[in-house]
Amino acid sequence: MKLLQMVKLRGEHKDGNLLCVGCEELAKCHCIECQENYCQRHGDFHDRSRATCDHHLVVIEDILESHQAYQMLHKRHYCLSHTKELVSLFCRECEKAVCPRCAIGFHKSHDVTSIEEVYEHIKVKMEELKKKTESKIYNLKQSIVKIKNAEREGDVESLAAKRKIQEMTERCINFLKERELDLVGLVNQRCSANEDVMKIQLTQIEENLTMLKEGQEFIQTAFCNWTEAEIVAIEDQMISKLEELSSIETHKYTYPVSKTEFLDDGIKGLTGAIDELGNVVAEERVRVAISNLGNFTREKHRGWEGSSPLTCSWEDCC
Repeated sequence: MKLLQMVKLRGEHKDGNLLCVGCEELAKCHCIECQENYCQRHGDFHDRSRATCDHHLVVIEDILESHQAYQMLHKRHYCLSHTKELVSLFCRECEKAVCPRCAIGFHKSHDVTSIEEVYEHIKVKMEELKKKTESKIYNLKQSIVKIKNAEREGDVESLAAKRKIQEMTERCINFLKERELDLVGLVNQRCSANEDVMKIQLTQIEENLTMLKEGQEFIQTAFCNWTEAEIVAIEDQMISKLEELSSIETHKYTYPVSKTEFLDDGIKGLTGAIDELGNVVAEERVRVAISNLGNFTREKHRGWEGSSPLTCSWEDCC
């Protein structure tokens, strides 16, 4: 275990923050391979698991109280050049910790001072930086509070705005549905009128068809069953009846009687009004635009004199 890991482990253990990675209980053991801390229950499970049964679990208190840990936390630093000399001085020019023998040797003409003095200087500098960082931390925390408050206010405003948008959309949908019912009603009226006319024409066609079939059957029956004298005797009546049947007109009917269509010319005006939604004026403009949707215009149809096709046209909105 490295020195920084040992220091972190000791600090968390001392503060009571050394928790198990699997739950919120205090950790009792440490896995050397996984570098994770476990409570007793999860440590037992880790030790029995097939995937981790060969790992080495160590009791945390044994680690912290061991001689090796004491040496790591209280290690004395010796000079690399003079291995029996402790490092107690600091060369400012070389920015390097040295022993007394190095100070009177290679670093003889350099600015050399004691480690304690350098330490105190670093400590003072760290205290100053600590105060500055504490001030920064306070300011950042205040900024976080303000941002969270603004976020909450934004959420409330956003919900209110969404609710208003939904209400506005529902009103527009209701306007559209009302207009749809009006348009469909007008189309149904026109279709009903067309159906009445076509029923009359169909009745006339069926009557004429029946008369033609009866005339053909009469002639066929006469030539099959009557004598020549009988046919000659009623020649004038037969010719008159055939001329009457042949004079029936079969081309005067119109199919369809009336044309019904819908033109969505006003859709651009409606979409433009929808794009401007967001205030009372725009919403009223959409109401007017929707009420003007699909006005009906009538034109004469060539095939049916006196009738007119049904044409739905979108007028310009707004």
